[in-house]
Amino acid sequence: MFEISDIILGALSKGPANGYQIRSRINKDFAHFQSVSAGSLYPALGKLKARGAITESGPAKGSLDRRTFEITGLGRDLLRQGVMDAGAEERLRSDFLAAVYFSESAGPEEAARLMEERIGTLNQEIRALLALPLQNMSNTERFTVRYALAVRRAGLEFLRHEGRAIATAIDIESRNNN
Repeated sequence: MFEISDIILGALSKGPANGYQIRSRINKDFAHFQSVSAGSLYPALGKLKARGAITESGPAKGSLDRRTFEITGLGRDLLRQGVMDAGAEERLRSDFLAAVYFSESAGPEEAARLMEERIGTLNQEIRALLALPLQNMSNTERFTVRYALAVRRAGLEFLRHEGRAIATAIDIESRNNN
């Protein structure tokens, strides 16, 4: 399983960065497969530093965003091991799917709203992925972007057909129950 510490090491493998830059790399460059909050970033950085996977430089009493972190040889080894240990499993945590699962309790309008919002979100995510500088990426980086595009496009196509159908089915069922 690829953990947040592996993602941080991956971000730092692109070059030294402060906390803000690490979050930006992850939330911008890796947004199609990972995100991180400050609340999870800094504890993970502390653990990586304690393990010797990263070094830290900058003002000791200053803001963590003013300190620069850099991956060490051990950190590169840990990242390599994380890649080797990772399987092909994808974990999906989706507020959208959870809300749709229970949307019958809120009525057909809510199901339709959820579908339309998700369609809008998928369109935004597709535009963001298409705007990434693919020519400046490695083959593996381009692959992750293309895979993320394929998944989002498939989701968009599915929602355009099945999403509207389920909203209609919920509407018909609610009318039959009343």
